[in-house]
Amino acid sequence: MDVHVWQTPIRATWHKSNALIDFTYTPDVLEVVIQEEETPAKWHISFKELAAFKILVPHNAHWSLEALPPDGGFFRIVDSPWLAALGLSETNDHRTALHFVICCKRELIEVAAYDAVFSN
Repeated sequence: MDVHVWQTPIRATWHKSNALIDFTYTPDVLEVVIQEEETPAKWHISFKELAAFKILVPHNAHWSLEALPPDGGFFRIVDSPWLAALGLSETNDHRTALHFVICCKRELIEVAAYDAVFSN
């Protein structure tokens, strides 16, 4: 498992930089609304080709945070054990999903999807 900083338009200097404002799930899309730290900006992140997602609360997210670099709040996991367990890893013949991690003040969001789109 390799952790990479996910370059996003949302500023995040550490794991608890931003706040989860809302999320909406339908079978076609997961939309996450994030309040950027120290700005009035609210960002929408849409995962339109969604495979799976989970939202962990702080006391359950501690083990996940340990694997992440201390700086930043958005990450991509390469060679993800979670994607492998879902049958969505690079070793399969079909299209490869991506493992996204979004750190918020009180939640850790993990998403298995094929793409993410940002808007504000």
